[in-house]
Amino acid sequence: MNDSSAKQRLLALIREHALLEGGDFELAAGSRATVYVDLRRVSMHPEGASLIGAMLQEHLAGTGVVSVGGMATAAIPVVTAVVMASAAGDNPLRGFYVRDKAKTRGTQRQIEGQMQAGDRVALLEDTMTSGCSTMTAVEAVRAGGGEVAQVITVVDREQGSADLYAAEGIPFTALVTLGDITGG
Repeated sequence: MNDSSAKQRLLALIREHALLEGGDFELAAGSRATVYVDLRRVSMHPEGASLIGAMLQEHLAGTGVVSVGGMATAAIPVVTAVVMASAAGDNPLRGFYVRDKAKTRGTQRQIEGQMQAGDRVALLEDTMTSGCSTMTAVEAVRAGGGEVAQVITVVDREQGSADLYAAEGIPFTALVTLGDITGG
């Protein structure tokens, strides 16, 4: 499937399974919206997970990224999809997720999974509004000795994420935007 047809199919799946319009939704960024994208309804759908994984794997090819991660819990299905998609290729990716703060029991880690010091990392998110939540992951990866090569979201609500990461000097990409989904 080429990039254009993959994007069109992803948009169709989002519209069919994840788009909620006409409500009053509080977003993680604290703002309110009348349109909500419940992307886990796509990232945990068989075709959706496969498509997202393939699109992200294609995007990451040749970048030198060796591990992918994101914030618990929303990014976990996205991370898992791309790790699985990469397994059959020449450069399989390792996955991890970042907690809001380190556990107080067990290993007491903030980063769980396969990130190692020195890794070139891509941070993933399902839906992003301001990008502030993923900055917690940026800080944790840097503290853990990783290099954040880029941030990628499946859906960008276009409310400041690109500007935030540009100011941080981190390349930012969205597979689709809220405008793509709603036609706005």
